[in-house]
Amino acid sequence: MSTLQAEHGYADDREPVLTLYRDTNGWCPFCERVWLVIRAKNLPHRERLISLFAKPDWYKEIVPTTQVPAVLFHDPASADELNARKIVWESKDIMKALDDAFPSTPRMVLDTPEYQAASEKIEKLATAGIRFSNTKNTTVAEQEERKVLFVEALDELENDLVASGGPFRLGNDFSGVDAEIVPLLERWRWQFPVSKEFDITEGRPGIQKWFDAMDDFAPYSERVMGDQYSWVATASMFARFFGDAADPKVISTIERSDAEAKRLMENLSVSSLSSQPSNSDDECEAKFAFEAAAKIISNHEAIARDCSNKDPKSQVHIKRSGSEEIADVLLSYIASLLMKEGDKAIEFVQSEHLQLPAIEDEDKSDMAQAARTVASRLCVPRDMSAPAAKILRTVLLAVAEKLE
Repeated sequence: MSTLQAEHGYADDREPVLTLYRDTNGWCPFCERVWLVIRAKNLPHRERLISLFAKPDWYKEIVPTTQVPAVLFHDPASADELNARKIVWESKDIMKALDDAFPSTPRMVLDTPEYQAASEKIEKLATAGIRFSNTKNTTVAEQEERKVLFVEALDELENDLVASGGPFRLGNDFSGVDAEIVPLLERWRWQFPVSKEFDITEGRPGIQKWFDAMDDFAPYSERVMGDQYSWVATASMFARFFGDAADPKVISTIERSDAEAKRLMENLSVSSLSSQPSNSDDECEAKFAFEAAAKIISNHEAIARDCSNKDPKSQVHIKRSGSEEIADVLLSYIASLLMKEGDKAIEFVQSEHLQLPAIEDEDKSDMAQAARTVASRLCVPRDMSAPAAKILRTVLLAVAEKLE
């Protein structure tokens, strides 16, 4: 479902003050930290998605490193020369530039010894965690050494969070150091239990308190945050792409990831929405239902092709439906239901009032499979926000159950 996303992904009536260039999948941690800072500052912006595997020539011309993220400032007053636009790359440089360009917004990068020390420790933790996660062509002794260094850095973060009183790294307020580390901690939170059999929150109440605060921080949880299912499913996909298919550890990682992803999908229910982080009032739930519907409507042809693809390039273990036409009927039905019912969509699909699409009995099982495929292929934050994805997955699976 790689095209289930808007090319310019910001719903805001205000005039955009900048353009964020970020990766298509929403997996780049450097893009994520900048994306989060922009939202934390409540800056109206456009997004341009850049494929890491096929970067357009125009992007490579305006960004010397050719890497993402980059930010284009629209206001000439923030440029180096009058009537010239300013583009900044490298995530930390962007964060500082955002502070300078918009001084009336909350400052993210602080000019204090405490901030500098925290940022250096975050970088140390990031390096240790990345090395721990990458064990290809390493000996058992090297893997154990990497784990020890990672645990030491993780415990240092735990001690600092407890000492500061939290919930954020520097105390009560979200800052740039939280933005620096959340993209990686988020992945490790959900992926390491299946890829490393290691839970980073176990015995670390300070880190758990930090996660709770991040889950309640709307600029993060309402769009930038990935969800558990997506990262677990991604762990399996990455192991298939980059691991040695004959390595017993890789095979074990794939099996654990697939099993956990299946369990998460099977357990998705109306009750799961009660644990949804951030706002859970009717207005916000309706907003997320409408977000999911809008994504389906704008990309229904590509989604229908994807969920009935007989020769998929990724997640080949996920069963596909047999008919693109049946899948398209399903998507139209789901989008209409979400738009009509809004915050009541979950309740409605579980009720006796639900009327299924008028299709032949022999097509119902295929439509049910299409619903399960779309739910399984949906990836956060690539395709939509975590709250929208949770509503969409729940509706899809409830409809699939009734069709069967």
